[in-house]
Amino acid sequence: MFKILSHTADIALDVRAANLESLFTEASRGWKEMVFEDSETRPAKTRSVRLASPEAEDLLVQWLSELNYFLTVRQWVFHQTEQFSLHGAAGEWTLDARISGERLDPQRHYIYFDIKAVTYHQLKIEQTGGEFRVQIVFDI
Repeated sequence: MFKILSHTADIALDVRAANLESLFTEASRGWKEMVFEDSETRPAKTRSVRLASPEAEDLLVQWLSELNYFLTVRQWVFHQTEQFSLHGAAGEWTLDARISGERLDPQRHYIYFDIKAVTYHQLKIEQTGGEFRVQIVFDI
């Protein structure tokens, strides 16, 4: 589950999930919804993503920044996560994902929020009551 929170120069996602892997995939779904709203996307091509970090929060920022990079630099639109694995132990987190998407088509893909950066502002992954939660702020 995710909820979009709006602010003048920022927008945030409040993401909740049963486990960390789901938290990351829900965050990517929330990012896509925030950026493209109801624009139709297609799984025309797949890409691999491999990231590593000593902290889960930093890995989450890297993950969402990678999706934003694909859009802004490579003109490629994220459709969905096909495969996803997240591993962490003793300060070493790794993320391996296979994502699908397609080339940006301005005729079909309306960019509702142009994300400039995924921020670390008050970023903290918390676990309470058997649920993981994080609030992610984006600079727009």
